[in-house]
Amino acid sequence: MKTAAKVFIIIGMVVGFWTILPLVFGIIALNQMKTQKPSTGISVCVLLFCSLLGGIFLLCSKDEEYVVPSPQN
Repeated sequence: MKTAAKVFIIIGMVVGFWTILPLVFGIIALNQMKTQKPSTGISVCVLLFCSLLGGIFLLCSKDEEYVVPSPQN
């Protein structure tokens, strides 16, 4: 679901590039997805302003998808 959310957020950013809100919320969501699950507020803003499907996938995704594996030495 994480990958699908990223794809739909990027598509929403490309389609709505002429407005500022999809770019702002898309960038914030993508930056938060690198380390942790985005907050519910950001997910709802992505749902409303950027991408309907991307926001739904963010809200339905699990915390286990965002765990960064520790490096093994």
